[in-house]
Amino acid sequence: MPPPRNRLEAAAATALGVVAAVLAGCGPGADGGGETIAFAIPAGAGERVDAGRPVPGVPRRIEGTVGDTVEVVNHDSELQVVSGFPVNPGQTVRIPLNRAGTFEVECSAHESDNLKLVVSP
Repeated sequence: MPPPRNRLEAAAATALGVVAAVLAGCGPGADGGGETIAFAIPAGAGERVDAGRPVPGVPRRIEGTVGDTVEVVNHDSELQVVSGFPVNPGQTVRIPLNRAGTFEVECSAHESDNLKLVVSP
């Protein structure tokens, strides 16, 4: 496999191993309930990150409870990666929170390329 060509490919490649450790499963919470924690990646996010500038509206920390779902909408023209989940332009991705703990996960919509995910039991 060739080496990653850019920051997003590198984030996506490393994220695959992290996803299994952070999110056990890929459906709704065990009881199908829970809250939805939503945020949008705004247009121009990739350009701001590449310039080393913060992206308004993208949280640095997300707090939830097992059974909640993080919903990410990508309004940018570039692919973004949140906790190992690729979010294509115009796409909405729902990420179930199935395991309690505090995790540093990647988020390509941040100049630091990560965010903190705190999941309570």
